[in-house]
Amino acid sequence: MLGAFKQVDKKAIAYYRHSAEDKQENSVAIQRQYTERFARDNNIKIIHEEADEGKSGLLASRPGFERLFTNWIENSNAIPFDYVLVYDVSRWGRFQDQDQAAYYTHLCTKFGKEVVYVSRGFPDANNPLISSLETSLQRYMAAEYSRQLSEKVFYGCIKVSEQGYSAGGTAAYGMVRQLLDVNKKPIRILNMGEHKQIANERVSFTPRGDETTETVKEIFDLFVNEQYEIHDIVGYLNKKNVLSANNKLWDKSKVVKILNNETYVGTRIYNKTWGRLKQKSHRNPRSEWVIVPNAFKAVVNEKIFKDSQERLYWMFPSNYRKGINAIKHARKLVRNDIFQWLLNIGLLYFEAYEVLSELPIIFSIRHENNDTPLYCFLITEKNRRFDNVLAVSVVPDTKKMIDDFFLLSIKDFTLSNYLILSKNNHLYNASKIESSRIEETTKLLIHQLKTSCKKYNKKYPTI
Repeated sequence: MLGAFKQVDKKAIAYYRHSAEDKQENSVAIQRQYTERFARDNNIKIIHEEADEGKSGLLASRPGFERLFTNWIENSNAIPFDYVLVYDVSRWGRFQDQDQAAYYTHLCTKFGKEVVYVSRGFPDANNPLISSLETSLQRYMAAEYSRQLSEKVFYGCIKVSEQGYSAGGTAAYGMVRQLLDVNKKPIRILNMGEHKQIANERVSFTPRGDETTETVKEIFDLFVNEQYEIHDIVGYLNKKNVLSANNKLWDKSKVVKILNNETYVGTRIYNKTWGRLKQKSHRNPRSEWVIVPNAFKAVVNEKIFKDSQERLYWMFPSNYRKGINAIKHARKLVRNDIFQWLLNIGLLYFEAYEVLSELPIIFSIRHENNDTPLYCFLITEKNRRFDNVLAVSVVPDTKKMIDDFFLLSIKDFTLSNYLILSKNNHLYNASKIESSRIEETTKLLIHQLKTSCKKYNKKYPTI
């Protein structure tokens, strides 16, 4: 399909790329060898070369690739040439968005330059659509190679992290990375930028044991025991000329970062954020984190850390506003579904609205206590005329938002009208219901509502 179509007196710029994860057969030297042979066989003169050594093809922001366009393709003062010679599609880039690869190829065409993949030769002029299809397939394969490699690396990191070891990254302020031998015994402390040399060695964390570790302890003590405000802690540390992690003065965000870091109670956490394949990163919900308690020696005890989280939560309005907004959104979703169901079974609009406004449906934000889900449901005195309530748990940091449904007995609530439901409690499994049972549960609540209305001589819509 692809043949060598000879050209005469043509000029070209050659582009080579080799990244750290690529095999040796993709080295720049080998790419140059094949490209020069192709040029000789087709009477093409290579007038310039651009190369990117150790650069990923996921992005276009590579020095050699950028020079190719800035200094040659888009430069009207550059020496005229006809082709851009590239060993294969993957050397052009492993763009996850295939349109991006096509865009840069189109940009060359726009300026009168043709991109030629040396390993394939010139495209067959009689079958341009077939050539285009083959290029698209190879772009997909190039992108898929990087995706699969990223998946393998990611799951390898997950496995290492599940064992409580470091899968990369730097140590937190007041901590250091510690190298462990094959028996997981400490060898030595790793310096900044230093990595393990043997595959079955592991890296963990440990308190640095110097003034930075003492500063971490002091921050927790001032915040929890002395009840200092954040800005007071900042002023105290800066007055003592204690420097932060980047050797600069402290500010509010740096202190809060210390107080929020579970590393200081010896917990190893991985996968807080997603940022693979050079794509835009985002924060993962806690349910997707790899959390290993007691993975290494702690700097502060769990009680003082828990107390700091409690105080921080109520100190920042954004935390509880997030919960309030999540409950509002969840309430709207649940009520809309039940309202539509009431209309579908024959109630008029105002009748459905009246029934819905009376039904005992309560909501709670899910909290984590030692990684165990915890819910605190509240009822009103008005709810006590029912035997049961429909309880909905809400998770603010997930797209799903609505977590679980429970059918709770009023008898389970205290005189203060609250019920704490823990996943470790037998009541959790006994009262949990599937979403498919919501209609059945609603019918039960409506029956209780009818009974209540008769008791208080109130009229009730006919269902």
